[in-house]
Amino acid sequence: MRCLLCNMPLYLATHGVCSQCIKNLPQQNKVCHQCSLPHSLTTERCYRCIEHKPNWDMLISTSEYINPLKKLIHKLKFYRKAELALALARLMFLAWYKRRLSEGIIIPDLVTCVPLHHVRYWSRGFNQAELLAKPIAKWINRDFVPYLLVRRQRAIDQKTLSLKDRVKNVETLYLCRQNLSNKSVLLIDDIVTTGNTINAISQQLKKCGATYIQVICLCRTVL
Repeated sequence: MRCLLCNMPLYLATHGVCSQCIKNLPQQNKVCHQCSLPHSLTTERCYRCIEHKPNWDMLISTSEYINPLKKLIHKLKFYRKAELALALARLMFLAWYKRRLSEGIIIPDLVTCVPLHHVRYWSRGFNQAELLAKPIAKWINRDFVPYLLVRRQRAIDQKTLSLKDRVKNVETLYLCRQNLSNKSVLLIDDIVTTGNTINAISQQLKKCGATYIQVICLCRTVL
C-alpha cells in the first residue's frame, strides 16, 4: 500500500496517508473554535458565533475545502472510492485528538452522522459521512448510532440556492426521535459549507435533550 498523496510506501497500509504528507497538509491559521472559520479576535469564538450562536458547540475541521483533500473527497463521493474512507477518517480523528491533547475537550457519549436521503443513498451505494463516522466511533470507544436522525424529504441541492434559501431548505429536513437527555453527541460530516445543515441537525438533537454537540468534518469551506 502506498500513500494516497505522494505514492511512497507506507509503514502501515491502513494509514492511507504518510506522516510527511499529513505534516504538509494546508494548515489552518487562527480559526474560531465554534465554527472553524478564520477570525482575528483574541477570543476563542469569532464575532459571527458571538452574535448568532450556532446550535452546535464545537466544530473541528482537518482542512479548508482545497486540494489535496478536496480531490480525495471527490473520489470518495463521486467515483465511489469507498476504500478512501478509512484514511480520511483517520485524518479527522487526528485533528480531534490534537484538540483533545491541547485543550482537554470531552469524549462525547455517542457518535452519529449526517444522513443521506434514501434516493441518493441508493444511487451512490453508501453514505460517505457514515463511512467516516464508523471508524472514528471505534477509535474513541463510543457507540455509533447511524440512524439517530431521520431525513424527512429530499431537499433541493444546496449548491443551487442562495444563502437565505439554503437556511429554509434544511430547517424542517431532519428529525430526531431518540431521548438524548444528558448526552453529548459527536456529529460527523465530510464537508461543512454554510453550516445550515449541521445547525438544523444540532437544533433537533438539543430538542431531544443533547447537552453538548461536537462536529468533526474533513473540510470546512471558507465563505
